[in-house]
Amino acid sequence: MVKNSIKIDFSQSIGDPMVEIGRLGLIEFCKKEKFENIEELKIYIEKLFNIYTFRTSGRIGQVFSSNSKFTHNSTGKDLNERLRQALEQYNSLIKEFCNGYCITCGKRNNLCSVSKTIFPLTTGNSNTNFTSNFSNRFLMCKVCMSSLFFAPINMQKIAGRMGFMISNNPEINEFWTRENIYQFNANIVKGVDSLVDSKTNVFENFIYGVIEELQEEKLFGDITFYLISNVDKGSEITLVHIVENQMRFLHRVAPKFFKDELPTKQKDEWNYLIYKYSAKDSSGKFRIRKESIDGKSKTIKFKEEIIDNKNYKSTIKYFNPLISSFIQGKSILGFFKRNRCSWNLTKIYLKEIKGMRKERVNVLKKVADNLQLFNEDDATFYKKIIRPIEMTKSQTEFRENLRILMRKFMSKSDKPLFTVDEMVVYILPSGESWYETKDILLIALYEKMNLKEIEKIDEGEDENE
Repeated sequence: MVKNSIKIDFSQSIGDPMVEIGRLGLIEFCKKEKFENIEELKIYIEKLFNIYTFRTSGRIGQVFSSNSKFTHNSTGKDLNERLRQALEQYNSLIKEFCNGYCITCGKRNNLCSVSKTIFPLTTGNSNTNFTSNFSNRFLMCKVCMSSLFFAPINMQKIAGRMGFMISNNPEINEFWTRENIYQFNANIVKGVDSLVDSKTNVFENFIYGVIEELQEEKLFGDITFYLISNVDKGSEITLVHIVENQMRFLHRVAPKFFKDELPTKQKDEWNYLIYKYSAKDSSGKFRIRKESIDGKSKTIKFKEEIIDNKNYKSTIKYFNPLISSFIQGKSILGFFKRNRCSWNLTKIYLKEIKGMRKERVNVLKKVADNLQLFNEDDATFYKKIIRPIEMTKSQTEFRENLRILMRKFMSKSDKPLFTVDEMVVYILPSGESWYETKDILLIALYEKMNLKEIEKIDEGEDENE
């Protein structure tokens, strides 16, 4: 049995993501992880419940059920009664001593029976890792139950829902929590909605902004991002997993801020691409916005807002197909190809994200370099060598084009364009995407050319291929 004199310890990590994010929020909010007894913990519980009741947020309902003591309308405007009922509910849970195993941490006995009104992350969707929305009672230990109440203050509003993240690197979890609780406390002082608002309406953009900030702090690790909607009907959970290699890739290619002018050097290539795919709307027009200055309406161009004002964060306000593909783990070689990116950026991506062997990268680059033997002028080289590769629609056709290039090359050189082993092991190895091989080869070929006089390459291709 847990009595008032027994110490309460929140120092151990919990496997359940919602309980864990609440535990971390509790520790940062209270500035301690161990409590001498339940009465000491209840001092902080009462402080938190006061905030939930008297500085209420419409987003509390995204975490707690509409039947929770913080959101249920049975008390109307009588906030003192609402607070009393919430504290009464917590006290009754603390006093329970059910036998069994905690649903989140596995501890045995000394449990309380928790309903879905205070157990967030219930869901009726197909994700079997989370508790069914149709379940109503859960056995839970007092530590996990208390942690749950702190979960909302360690989340952020994203795209109208609530989101959070958990990493395998404790320093990342601490950084996330520290920033959230700081903003949470600042909001209370300012008298605004206490829960943190990311001011981002695209989940992938939010994730990109977080991992970019983390790599600036030289914090790396695998992270799972959660976006939840815990309403009683239609509960949703969206999960996106980010691997450490994605963060290390950004660390190498994405300095956070633009320079004074639109970047053109290789070290700023990635920023340029982020800018380019943020700058235009779905119709292809450059974004502009209206702003009232001294009573007069002024049109501000996207470039002025981003580059001149060094307002880099504005690039992630809008849907960006490059960011979306990168965050979802889709290949972005098509973006590199269409924008004739450097081999340097491509090589970093192939190594850090695709995990491609150095030998394979070198062979593909060697083939592209060897084909320069035919490049007496760009227009002819593009028409006779590059264009047939671009137009390839199948692996069989691509393989045949490579054989044709081999025969042409042998007519001018006493060395082969590539060996049989290179073809089988590095150029078109079993199980690898022939289309990505084509894109890599084209990127290496484009880098050697001045194609200003040639029509835009692959203009009609899908941006997300």
